[in-house]
Amino acid sequence: MYTRTGLNHVHNYSFVTSFVDQHTHTMVGTTSLGVAYGVSHGHYYKGTTSRDDGHVHYYSGMTGPAVYLADGSHVHYYSGRTAMADRHTHTYSGTDYPSY
Repeated sequence: MYTRTGLNHVHNYSFVTSFVDQHTHTMVGTTSLGVAYGVSHGHYYKGTTSRDDGHVHYYSGMTGPAVYLADGSHVHYYSGRTAMADRHTHTYSGTDYPSY
């Protein structure tokens, strides 16, 4: 399990949602500090998408556990669905930017 020091970092993320109703939205933000997650850790995230087609969507979630890269940094996997707006939702998935 991670020590408190190992949890003291954040990740930036930037995704484009699925194409629904003839448009997409951009999701850009920074996660919470790390949260113990089994033998690894994850991060909470929440935000508001870009305004496209006259509306925004709200989203929130928790990342998957750390995935370590060859250079010693790590990323997290994200996936979810936005809140409904204008009678539809969007899905999203991807990884964030690496952190050490």
